[in-house]
Amino acid sequence: MADDPSQMSGAESVVTPHGDRAAEAPQALPSISVVVIGRNEGQRLVRCLESIRAAAYPEGKLEIIYVDSDSTDDSCRIAAERGAKVITIHPTRPCAAAGRNAGAAAANHEFVHFFDGDTVIHRDWFAKAANAMGDPRVACVFGRREEVAPRSTIYNFWTHHDWFVGPGEAESCAGDAMFRREVLRQAGGFDETLIAGEEPDLCFRIRSGQHKVILCLDEPMTLHDMNMTRFRQYWKRCTRTGHAYAEVGGRHPQLHSWRRARWRGPIHVTVALLAVILSIFLWAPLPFVFWMILVAALIMRNAWRMRGRLGSLSDAVLYSLHHYVAKLPITVGSIDFWLRSTLKRSPKALIEYR
Repeated sequence: MADDPSQMSGAESVVTPHGDRAAEAPQALPSISVVVIGRNEGQRLVRCLESIRAAAYPEGKLEIIYVDSDSTDDSCRIAAERGAKVITIHPTRPCAAAGRNAGAAAANHEFVHFFDGDTVIHRDWFAKAANAMGDPRVACVFGRREEVAPRSTIYNFWTHHDWFVGPGEAESCAGDAMFRREVLRQAGGFDETLIAGEEPDLCFRIRSGQHKVILCLDEPMTLHDMNMTRFRQYWKRCTRTGHAYAEVGGRHPQLHSWRRARWRGPIHVTVALLAVILSIFLWAPLPFVFWMILVAALIMRNAWRMRGRLGSLSDAVLYSLHHYVAKLPITVGSIDFWLRSTLKRSPKALIEYR
């Protein structure tokens, strides 16, 4: 979505990769602790772990850790049978941050790569990530995350394009990324009080406190299995995004894109409500029709700008429509956070959309 964290990237990278380490001797490649987090992933976890095993990287250089958050299926057995060190956590407030912190605490190597259990890792990715980490300024590196079946549903299509981040230095990463373990330690790890937006929060603390680089490579990294088929799932995912915009954007005003995103949805929804109220008050459709024309113009403007990246104007229009459909649930999520903060109510539990 237009104000989604996946859209946020900074200026062109000043980091230059140092050769192709994929071609180096195995002993020259660094060891990596691979942390996979999940809950009731089933066959998705099988695919994830097997893709790690199939990677073009020395098997002895990969330590695989699976962190399970109270699964009721056989995820732990699946992971153990595939050679992973299994850690089970029972957080009072389940969140991805808790799983990643537990995995990082158990890691033995300098580099820690996090993956969600519903991803498949590209076979050449580890070597490319290790190559980028050859620059000591780089604290975190990630690549392209794409959907397994982006055309299967409209929600998968929207999510597929939400993952896009332009290559170069970035504000933040998503859940799949490699970090230096020492950088994670100095930053205090992921904030487990956040139900969403923990990656931008951590990346901001790393960039501002340690003056390190978050780097996005123009390389395939993972295929993700969103498998979103219902509007209710989409609504809940966007609500969680709005909650994150309000909380993390308010916590870090210097995170410019998030600061803008936290107000963009509420402003658009307020204008829409005013148009409806004015039409009712005047007993005339003109204010509402004018608002509809304005929204259509904004959708077409965004689509025209994105047509090159999405491949066609029709796809760009379809994706741009998502930006405006999402603003209502995003606003609901933001308002929920603001009300809870103002009324001193307990933080919201994890918003699951599956």
